Amino acid sequence: MNRKIQQNGRQAESLLPPAAAMATSSGAAASKRCNAGYHLETQELLYHRVRAILWVGVVLYPLFTILDFVVARQHLELFVAYRVVFALFCLLLLCLLRLPVGRRHVFSISIIAYVAGGCTISMMIVKLGGYDSSYYVGILMVLVTYNAMLPLTVRQAILCGALLYVIYVAPILLFCQPTADGLDLFFSYNFFFVFLYVISVLQCSAEANARKTEFALRTELSNLNDKLAYHAQNLEREVDKRAKELEESELQYRELYENIVDLVLLVDRRGRILKANPRFYETLGAAGGDGVRTVVFRDIIHPDDAQWVENQLQACLAVGKDLKGLQFRVRTREREVLDVECNARPIGGKERTVGMQMVIRDISKRKKLESELRSSFENLRQARAATIMGLAKLAEFRDKGTGRHLERICRYTRILAKELAHKPAYRGYITPQYLDDISLSAILHDIGKVGIPDAILLKPDRLTSAEFEVVKNHCILGGNVLEAAESQVRGESFLTIGKQIAYHHHEKWDGSGYPAGLSGETIPLSTRIVALADVYDALTSRRSYKKAYNHEEAVAIIVREKGCHFDPDVVEAFLAHEMEFDKIRREMQDSQEEPRETRRISGL
Repeated sequence: MNRKIQQNGRQAESLLPPAAAMATSSGAAASKRCNAGYHLETQELLYHRVRAILWVGVVLYPLFTILDFVVARQHLELFVAYRVVFALFCLLLLCLLRLPVGRRHVFSISIIAYVAGGCTISMMIVKLGGYDSSYYVGILMVLVTYNAMLPLTVRQAILCGALLYVIYVAPILLFCQPTADGLDLFFSYNFFFVFLYVISVLQCSAEANARKTEFALRTELSNLNDKLAYHAQNLEREVDKRAKELEESELQYRELYENIVDLVLLVDRRGRILKANPRFYETLGAAGGDGVRTVVFRDIIHPDDAQWVENQLQACLAVGKDLKGLQFRVRTREREVLDVECNARPIGGKERTVGMQMVIRDISKRKKLESELRSSFENLRQARAATIMGLAKLAEFRDKGTGRHLERICRYTRILAKELAHKPAYRGYITPQYLDDISLSAILHDIGKVGIPDAILLKPDRLTSAEFEVVKNHCILGGNVLEAAESQVRGESFLTIGKQIAYHHHEKWDGSGYPAGLSGETIPLSTRIVALADVYDALTSRRSYKKAYNHEEAVAIIVREKGCHFDPDVVEAFLAHEMEFDKIRREMQDSQEEPRETRRISGL
């Protein structure tokens, strides 16, 4: 449902050029679009919740006949009739909801059902004496069910609660005779009603705020993903453009070479230029005719490259083999520096060479293009790293207690992966590219925490079991987000590893982890590495709900969990570099933390 609403919100942007679409995502227009999306999502949620409440009325109202049989047997037939009529009325409203007019007036239908349910119970209360009737609990059930399930605003919750209170109190005051004991009970019932009424209003307010926050975060994350895709496409086009220019340049050089436009010359063993083509004289400004013999090849080479080039040429002459692709710099008579590529072939017999034939090509333009291409790739790499860090910071900024957690995890992960690369089982799998990808992707492991409510994520005390179940969802949320981003990229990318890490960094070697309960080597290697790095950092970092373990205690815990929580190979890699972990921990210790060794340990 959420994905469908976000896609509808992007349809207008798809008609614009990328730059224009990005420009419209700021200011008042973006705010208006976000509000419209939130309204559509709330209406959709209201529709499904109202259907659920109506089905509750259809199924549960008749079932309370059992209560009537025990408590109000003298009115059993009448009460059964009330309940059946209300259940049929709910079925009628369900049919109405299926029509277009029903979908347009979902809230009105919910109010009708709400009033009908309250009136039904109110009539039963009056029949049972009114003031002291225990059936007032039914009124409380209607209040709690309606306000707890529907996505109401605070104003709607206040008005609905007040309406139900009138439905409950007015018939009693009008049609029932009070007694002393009855008035006492009636006062108690009213007190409890008001208390639950206030609680339900507060709950509606908290839920509305949570839904707004969650929608805003999802929208922001979606926008960041769109921007990442946009910049990636731009850089890809730029790289293609540069590659095409380079290819065209190479074709030009080939054509020039076929027409003898390169510098072609003969050089004797002493380095004197014996003969050269006109292009050589034009390019380097050397004297032609008889003066050519006075030109020494070393004199046209840039002084910084001269000795190295001479050594390469002497080696070529000594072994009598061709020299290809020798690149260096030359200087013209005007002191202009050119980048050139030289191919040389020895001249003479096998026993003795008398000189060299050399073809020198000006590659200054190609060098410039290569430099620009390298710069483009570096910009792409930096943009990717910055975007990933920005995505990861979405989760980290919500929990100020994490400090430099992401930076430490990145360094810990690279150390472990680099050590494992030396093991025969992982050679060829852990490549330099893999090291870069896992180091970068590791910081996305907790990105799913953007979907966890602040009340749970930032709770200063230990979490309850129910709260912990909510927190565990961050694995699925993070994995889904990265899977969606990965679907926009052709082939495998760092997002593939990032998705694995986000989904499974809480899996355990013995299968007792979550969310999928994977075990052993069914857990991706990247995830097994990050799992240990994450636990070490959690053990040695202070949080609002615990103090930090020192390094020695953290090592002892990790060793104890070898083969249970952690992959034995990863633990061995950790033990081989535990002192580096401790050094990084000290260097990147969060400023708000005291030295960990001086603290009392409270556990995780």
